[in-house]
Amino acid sequence: MMHIRKELVKEDIQNIRSILQSTGFFDQAPDEIDVATELVEIALNNGNNVENYQILIAEDETGTMSGYVCFARVPCTLTTFEMYWLCVNKAVQSRGIGQFLVDEVFKMVKELGGHKVVLQTAGRSQYLPTQQFYLHYGFILEARIKDYYAPGDDCLTFTKEIE
Repeated sequence: MMHIRKELVKEDIQNIRSILQSTGFFDQAPDEIDVATELVEIALNNGNNVENYQILIAEDETGTMSGYVCFARVPCTLTTFEMYWLCVNKAVQSRGIGQFLVDEVFKMVKELGGHKVVLQTAGRSQYLPTQQFYLHYGFILEARIKDYYAPGDDCLTFTKEIE
C-alpha cells in the first residue's frame, strides 16, 4: 500500500539521489542528478511551497521511499503547472507508483486552480518507455526540439489538460 508524504526531511535529498541513480537514466549530463537534488533542497528550505517547487514522496507501508515527483506553477501563467521530475526506484518500477504520483499531482493542480500540466523529457531511445507512459496517461506530444540535450537527443514537450 502506497501513500504520499508532502513533508520533506533532510534525508530525502540522499534518498532521492539514490532513486535517480538506480534508474540508470540520468548519466548523460554530469550535473543532472545534482540539479534534481538541488530542487529538493530548495523545496525543503522553502517549506515545500508549490509556488517554488513541490515535492511529493511515494512511500510504501514500511516508510521506504519508492519514488518522487517535483512540480510547480509555471511563473507568469494563471493555470499551468510543470512536472520537472518524476522518478521511481528501478527495483519497484511497473507497479503503478508513477501513476500514483501523477494522479496526486493532477489532484493538487486541480485544487490550486490549474488546468494544464507540461513536462519535458529526453527523445533518445532509452526514454521510449517514459514517452509511452506519458502518452498512455493522456499526455500529448506538443513539441520536439532537435538535438536539445545533446546531438541526437531531442527534447520532447508533453502537455495534458486537467479537467
